[in-house]
Amino acid sequence: MLDENPTRRKTLQIFGAVAFGGTMSLGATPVQGTNDGSRPVLASGRRIIRRIPMDDGFLRKVKFEVEETNPISVEVRDGEVTTNTESGSYNPAVKPGSTVDLGSDEMTIDEQAIEVQLSGQTDVDSVLEGTGLEIARQDDPDVIKYKDTTILGTVEQHYAQEMRTRGAVLADDSVSPQAESNPLLAAECSKYTYNGDDPSDPDDLAERTAPINVAWDTGNDASDIQAEMQNVGWESPWPSGDKYIFEDESTVKAQDEHVKKNISPDVVPNQYHVRAYDLSGVDNLAVIGAGHRDPVDHNQGCEWVGIGCDVNWRVSETREEVSDDWTDVLTKWAGNANIDSASGNYDYIRGSVKGH
Repeated sequence: MLDENPTRRKTLQIFGAVAFGGTMSLGATPVQGTNDGSRPVLASGRRIIRRIPMDDGFLRKVKFEVEETNPISVEVRDGEVTTNTESGSYNPAVKPGSTVDLGSDEMTIDEQAIEVQLSGQTDVDSVLEGTGLEIARQDDPDVIKYKDTTILGTVEQHYAQEMRTRGAVLADDSVSPQAESNPLLAAECSKYTYNGDDPSDPDDLAERTAPINVAWDTGNDASDIQAEMQNVGWESPWPSGDKYIFEDESTVKAQDEHVKKNISPDVVPNQYHVRAYDLSGVDNLAVIGAGHRDPVDHNQGCEWVGIGCDVNWRVSETREEVSDDWTDVLTKWAGNANIDSASGNYDYIRGSVKGH
């Protein structure tokens, strides 16, 4: 029974007050498709998040009610990427009035880690008071709804769009000389992460979420990198959901590791978060990561507390926070510019964690 363990009960109450694994609605850099139906769309509508309590956390389900869609295209000129939307066009796979299932995540907690996190916090309620959040009853399912925009398409359409973008960028005379020394730009892996119900199915409807903004070629895999970063303070007990990348045309995979660093007040899940993905067969590139800074509510309690849902996920800030702990770092352009990652840069790391 939950009442037999006050720390665990308090943990689940805090867990019930916030949402985890938020989705970024970021700007696009797609390229013109062969016809309207081949391209992902910028969709506006309503995001619906349902959180169903479990004994050790929550089951989090996400859907998107589509109200309006506009296919997206890109121009690449002199190393600049310009995004456009086209009113009046459509994608038959994503119709206004439809509801897209974006999948579910089991958000479980590490009780021992949380207990350590809370050991110095005797007055949790007063800490939460400053955030504008309220403790929710653990046994009450929550339904969160808010207006949002996102980029939707089938898995196949997203990957095709990424490869068209890559081809257009590499064909630009001002960019092509960089390819040999810019492994992420040259690679056929995706430059963004995705969220969906079954991304292994090429016809599954998915949304594009965050840019890849950090990469490692250090002789280590994602689990080694996570362990090394834990040694310099990148430890956070708060759970996160899955996001996916295209490793190549036929391989879709979830992150291999979550690398997270709690930010004060550490009693709530305010953290830097990097999803790290192992790659195979990519020259000079072993691990890529998508990093962002989570606000306390992960952009999913925004309608409850009146703080607004237009969150700055601090993609560039997180990239710099990660690379500050490493040696031999070069900032390069990935071609995935959007509204929250400056010029689409990523940090390419070939050294080691500082002090180790």
